[in-house]
Amino acid sequence: MRAKVIFDVEGEKMPILYRHRFMDLIISALAESNRDYKLFLYPEDKTDRKIVKPFTFSVMLPQNYYLKKEKFKIFDFEVEDIVFYLSNDKRISLFISSCSYEFFVNLYNGLLSLKEFKFSSDLTLKLSKVYMLNERKINSKEVVLKTMSPILIETANDKPIIPFDESGDLLKEESLSVFNEEFNALHNRILKDIRGFQLYEKLFFSPVKIRKQVVKHALRDFTKQTGKPYMILTTFEGIFKLRGDPKDLLMLYQLGIGLRTGQGFGMVEVIT
Repeated sequence: MRAKVIFDVEGEKMPILYRHRFMDLIISALAESNRDYKLFLYPEDKTDRKIVKPFTFSVMLPQNYYLKKEKFKIFDFEVEDIVFYLSNDKRISLFISSCSYEFFVNLYNGLLSLKEFKFSSDLTLKLSKVYMLNERKINSKEVVLKTMSPILIETANDKPIIPFDESGDLLKEESLSVFNEEFNALHNRILKDIRGFQLYEKLFFSPVKIRKQVVKHALRDFTKQTGKPYMILTTFEGIFKLRGDPKDLLMLYQLGIGLRTGQGFGMVEVIT
């Protein structure tokens, strides 16, 4: 299931570190609609095992924004980084994809109940429309995908893995074995948590046109643990082929690819 949520915007400034606030919006909507479900996905006891979130999202800003580097607040820190100044057409689109009907129903009802969300001291989001989008059917064993938000792949030891060699060139198909080994291990863990069993068969990732992307990402728990205002993640974005069982390909299309999908990473669209 996929949806496009359109917000009218009051204010003009949005910092480049914005994903955590859209996470807060989603959490607030779930709490408004079904507190028990919100607590299932986001337990208050932080010692509980982390729950893999059954969704991913991406954000589209209005066209014709301009960028300016200035100071802004992240939690208790003042940082200096890029700020988006939004155009007169102040509408922001939030794209959401999920493999869970329960998640979608609770999110939709919660958004309708919230109506608006105080994003920052400079910005308020007011719900305008929610559209359900047509989901692409996946019946073949290979699809071509394009990222809507960056993909994060890490080993079990939190080491980033990207399909580039040491000189920064894309790995050729015959050199992708190590990357694909980690790619499969990661998605075996994720899918076992989500649906109770691993991949039906191995996946094979093959880059078409992708680039490395370094992303600054803010999380309150990370800041509490490290004393740093944000983390720096090594990701990639662009176009790639993915081969595997059609049922697995559909699940990853719905759920998102890689880590931190519920934090605004790994959303993809089907090209062919």
